[in-house]
Amino acid sequence: TVTNSGGCISECSVTVTVSEAPDCTISGNSTMCEGQTTELCAPEGVGYTYKWDTGSSSRCITVNGQGTYHVTVTNASGCRSFCSQVVTVVPRPSCNISGNSTICEGGTTELCAPDVSGYTYLWSTGATSRCVTLSAAGTYYVTVTNSNGCSKVCSKTVSVRPPPNCNISGDISLCEGQSSQLCAPSGYGYTYLWSTGATTKCVTVSTAGTYSVTVTNSGGCSSEYSATVTVSEAPDCTISGNST
Repeated sequence: TVTNSGGCISECSVTVTVSEAPDCTISGNSTMCEGQTTELCAPEGVGYTYKWDTGSSSRCITVNGQGTYHVTVTNASGCRSFCSQVVTVVPRPSCNISGNSTICEGGTTELCAPDVSGYTYLWSTGATSRCVTLSAAGTYYVTVTNSNGCSKVCSKTVSVRPPPNCNISGDISLCEGQSSQLCAPSGYGYTYLWSTGATTKCVTVSTAGTYSVTVTNSGGCSSEYSATVTVSEAPDCTISGNST
């Protein structure tokens, strides 16, 4: 009501409306594994506009780092709401494979993933144990998952070394009183162990029996070979007849 100096009165009115602020909640994963991304989205509404602290004006943003992300949502009436979301990055599990990467033909190796509480394992062989025993050459993978559901893959290549060539040369049929030299093959880095205890490439024998040798190459792989030596008696040799 307005009254002037002459005592005249006028009355006027205005209607005030109060618009609701827009809903503001951020959807999306609040935790992610190291190296992953997550999509954060503000609410969808007719006439809504958005302003993220990253500078984006889209409803959704993709983030790959840890931190607190803020968005201002403005509705068609110009009312604003402000909300935020904390994103945590969970580290991936440790992943390395222990065990021998080279084995001898016919041998085995045990490969093991890290032993950490809460870890689960899946090998390319299908095994779900921490360790696997293998005998074939190839590249083997293991997926290690920690208690937060984050995974890491690591691998190890296994090679199989052939054993050294092993045979024994030399005469194995002797006459009584004779001897023979038995020899194992020559090879770079070869070492020898005979059943006689000798560690030379060759041994000299003069008695019947089975002689074996273990040959080991520079890779630590071994082969064993044996030879049986026979000794024949010399013939009886006497001359009959008059000596005069």
